[in-house]
Amino acid sequence: MSRRLAALAAGALLGLALLGAALAQEAPAPSAAPAAVGAERFQAIFQAGNQSYLNGDYPGAVAEYRKLLDAGLLHPDVFFNLGNASYRAGAKGMAVLSYERALALDPNDAAAASNLAAVRKELVDRVVMPGDGGVGEPMWHGFIRGLGLGRLTWTCLGLYWLGFGLLIARRLLPEGLLRRLLFWVNVPVLSLVLVTGGLLASRVWLEERVHHAIVVASAAPLREGPERSAKALMEVHEGLKVRLLSQAGDYLRVRLENGVEGFLLESQVGKI
Repeated sequence: MSRRLAALAAGALLGLALLGAALAQEAPAPSAAPAAVGAERFQAIFQAGNQSYLNGDYPGAVAEYRKLLDAGLLHPDVFFNLGNASYRAGAKGMAVLSYERALALDPNDAAAASNLAAVRKELVDRVVMPGDGGVGEPMWHGFIRGLGLGRLTWTCLGLYWLGFGLLIARRLLPEGLLRRLLFWVNVPVLSLVLVTGGLLASRVWLEERVHHAIVVASAAPLREGPERSAKALMEVHEGLKVRLLSQAGDYLRVRLENGVEGFLLESQVGKI
């Protein structure tokens, strides 16, 4: 195989890899639910939760929705309804956590975003969130996080195949004006491929390495060390969003939006 054909083959394989990544982003996450629990059973539990909510039995509704989560049915609608029931039951921290989890699964869920914003206005800790959604992070994290992973993957893939197609067309054309024109058209396209590829890599890195949690305890001491005897730096309250840094036994090292770092008991927070 000539070097030219080898390069084209490598380019095609890279394009197929990007296509696989894009399809993976579009495919729903598989449920971890046992096979014995069927769709009808899930629907019955979901409806039972809804009925409890309508009857004003908010703790009962929370219990029903949690059955679905415990069975592995991680769906935006379940988290959204759990957030509503938790809020009505007086657990604002759990409501915030549930809405955040719904948005993590479906960033375009306008209802979850609206309810989340409404609950945050009632929280004790006003230094909850900057506008970009990040906590204790550089500004570029917020920008990258606002880019949908699936859409960014498809954009990068489309530009890549466009550039690859232009490259093949140029190789097949004889020397002349059109071939030179294709070269200058391909330069900005390939430049955009590099830019979107870099953004995609950054977005994947954030997805894998940068994690957040919500304080679910009504109040929790933020300690300077991972032990109960450590000095309490301040008290934080339910609904506060923190960035997870590391774990030390039963404690999580976290960072607040204002840059303060400390340790919280793992049982006092819920990971998004």
